[in-house]
Order: sequence, then structure tokens, then C-alpha cells
Amino acid sequence: MDKLNLDWKIQLLDGILNFSKPLEKMSLDELRETSEKPIPPIVERIFGGKRIALADIMQQKISGRHGEIPIRLYYPVIQENLPIILFFHGGGWVYGNFQTHDRMCRRIARDTGAIVLAVCYRLAPFFKYPTALEDCYDVLLWAVKHSVNLKADSERVIVMGDSAGGNLAAAVCLMARDQGHSSIARQILIYPVMSGMLDQPSIEKYANAPILTQERMRYFVQCYARTEADILQPYFSPLLAQDLNNLPPTLIITSEYDPLHDQAHEYAQRLQEAGTPVTLIDYSDMVHGFLSFPAFCREALPTFYEIAKYVKLLNA
Repeated sequence: MDKLNLDWKIQLLDGILNFSKPLEKMSLDELRETSEKPIPPIVERIFGGKRIALADIMQQKISGRHGEIPIRLYYPVIQENLPIILFFHGGGWVYGNFQTHDRMCRRIARDTGAIVLAVCYRLAPFFKYPTALEDCYDVLLWAVKHSVNLKADSERVIVMGDSAGGNLAAAVCLMARDQGHSSIARQILIYPVMSGMLDQPSIEKYANAPILTQERMRYFVQCYARTEADILQPYFSPLLAQDLNNLPPTLIITSEYDPLHDQAHEYAQRLQEAGTPVTLIDYSDMVHGFLSFPAFCREALPTFYEIAKYVKLLNA
């Protein structure tokens, strides 16, 4: 791997994160405990930045095919007919919850003026593919059905996710199209996992990059897949889908020093070839996951601005 031109703050962040035991080295019991353990408020503040106040935040559980699914709703204002963003958190399908992405969701709600509906889907390896995807899809159907009660505009539904959550957002769009549900107005994919094959040049080039290494990404895929055959399925690896027609306009955010960089760019190109309007923003010298660390990554706040600008196009 070439020497990376990392800002000193990102080098500091990488050093801090390396004090923790890597997820791929944990036992199943340790992984479960880590997933359920609350994050101390001081750690949230240091990594996630300011905790933004909103008009209302509420939490509930809805019914899905695999049982109850916890959701959290973030309201920037209390008024009718707001756009709604279904947010699927990252964490390699094995980690993450409301708390890990709370500050991100708050900021997105405030900046976009949209309701953010965060989904706490079932995690691998305890629940394998396609459980997480089906949880997310079931929430989409529920949100559209209950849009009036949610004060949401069913014509302005956006799906969004970071990393593995970006994978789920893309797969939800494919599933919605295939099942005849044309309710998604936009998709926003933030440094997404687009293929479990992990065979792009950037996988090797940035194998030891901060935050996400090649070894960690391969572990995540192994945790999520039931069999190797799963990895070849379009709902697991959207980049492998033969048909990418009739998908919603898409914003894709990528970071230069990311093993997943190339597959996101390939997906953007294939969407464009299929006639889908695509906005691709690539941040040089940034690492995977940078949006979660606004205090350490200088491009985080400009990225939130770009996301807000993209969402507000629906108001035009």
C-alpha cells in the first residue's frame, strides 16, 4: 500500500481506535456485548461532535416478518408533509445501533429539514443475510403505509445508509423495484459496500487503511453471508445485479483511502449507463467512515452540506 497523505487528526483518530479490540478478533459473546454496550457520553461527544437539539425524537417498535423492529424518528420541525429519510446505519452488518449514529441522524434531520427514520435492524452473525435487508424493506413498506400519521410525504421518501447501511439502502431500492413499489424518490449511499466479492483494485491498494481494513471487510462479509452463493446475489452485492434500470436518482459519497472506493465508483458508472441520474462526490485524503468523526475529519461537515443540498432538490 502506498503511503497515505493522512491529516494528523485522522492519524490521531486511527491511533485512538486501535486501542480497542478489533471486531474481527472478538468472540461471538464479545461481539454481542460490544453491540449492546452503551457508549459513554464523553466518547460520543469527542467522536460525534455536538448533540443537536430537534423538535422531537420518538422511538417505537414496528412489526416485520422476523418480529419487532426498533425504529427512531427524528423531527427537525413539527409540521405536515415533510420528506422522510430512512436511515440504515453502518457497522459491517455486525455492529451499530441508534446510539452509534444518533448524532449523525440529528444533524441530517436538522440540515435537510426532513424526518429521519433510523432502523435498528437485526445484526449478523446472529442473523444472517437476508434478515437485515428484509427488516429494512419491511420498515420502508410500513413508513409508506403510515406516512400521514408520521407527518411524512409519501412522494418524498429517501433511503440512505453509510457503509453496510449503504449496501442495505441500495438493496432496498432493488427489492422495491422488483416488487413493484415505486415509492423511493432518492437513494443516498455513503461509502457503501456494493459487492461482497471484494475484488476491486482499491481492496488491495488500501488493505491496511484506517477504520476499515481488507481483513475487517472480509470478516464482515463472512459474518453476513450464509453461504458463498449468497455473495453472488444482487440483494447482497448490488454491483453484481444484471439489471440496474428504473432505480431512483442517486447520490454516492466516497473517500479516497477506502478499500470500498472502487466498487462504489463502478456502481455509479453502471447506474449512469442504465440512465439513472447520479451525483458522485469523492473526497480526497479521506478514510472510510469519516462522516462519523466530524471532530477529526475536515470533510465531514461539507459532506453533510452536500447531503442537505441534494435532499432539498426534492422541494424544488
